[in-house]
Amino acid sequence: MVRARVGQLEADPRAPVARTLRSVDDRARDPFPRRTADPALLLPWLGELLRNGPGLLQSYLPGGPIDPRTRERVILAVTEVNGCRYCAWIHGSWADYLGDQEDDLDATEALLTYARACADAGKPLDTAPLAGVLPPEALGALRATVAQIEVSNLVGNTVDGLLARATRKRPLDPLRAAGELATLVVALPLAIPMLALAGTLRAVRSIAPAMPEVRMPPAGEANLLVHLLARAVPGYLANAGLRLGILRLPVSVPLGIRAGRTAATLRLGRGEVSVENGISPDALVIVEGDIEPLLQLATGSLVREISTLRVKRP
Repeated sequence: MVRARVGQLEADPRAPVARTLRSVDDRARDPFPRRTADPALLLPWLGELLRNGPGLLQSYLPGGPIDPRTRERVILAVTEVNGCRYCAWIHGSWADYLGDQEDDLDATEALLTYARACADAGKPLDTAPLAGVLPPEALGALRATVAQIEVSNLVGNTVDGLLARATRKRPLDPLRAAGELATLVVALPLAIPMLALAGTLRAVRSIAPAMPEVRMPPAGEANLLVHLLARAVPGYLANAGLRLGILRLPVSVPLGIRAGRTAATLRLGRGEVSVENGISPDALVIVEGDIEPLLQLATGSLVREISTLRVKRP
């Protein structure tokens, strides 16, 4: 009798709907609160990655359309919504390593709002509202970044979901457990290097010296370039690796910088940073360029263009 009723259900055109409703009921009864990796959730994000693959690569290259600190903030915003503890630890390590810097707050908040909305919806959303804030290449990098961390979050949550099944904190469900185990096997070769890198970044941050106060001429004597450099340098040295490599130099290295008709000398090393007016006679190199890129660096612009700078021997 039971078998006959099952056959009737499968023959009924409403059967797919019934199966979907049963799947929804199964999820509602599952005490594990986070989304895990299944085809219905993964496919839209994988499609988004395929469409915006170049944007993902660009977001990790120097001079990318979205600076690394903003990228990590977007990643952490998505991770906060999805609750993946592994991604939170890995990318929290990245964010701590890169340090803080002032950004274009309106643009940054717009990116974070979009990222959180995608995570809440569980699918890619239209980026049209951001078209007036970001150029097309930055939009592609944003979409790829959100898609990449969504996939990572789903995989990380799947690991915890499998652990919850193994400890009987959620229904065992052998079929779904087998799928989750397969996801873990596929992701493990990628996850281990990422966890190791995160541990390395945390170690570097722990031994990097703190950013010292930038020494400059007395108030009223410093030229505009000195002021810009004094503001821009802490942003560069917010990166723990750069602080470790530059501030621990055994000697102070003088760098001459000329922008337009204004010049300054930046000294780095021996745990100190100083900026002075003009090009010092002992400057090792002179960096020349327009004032606008330095203004962007000093104000922490989200999308930066510094290709006009050029280096020459004094």
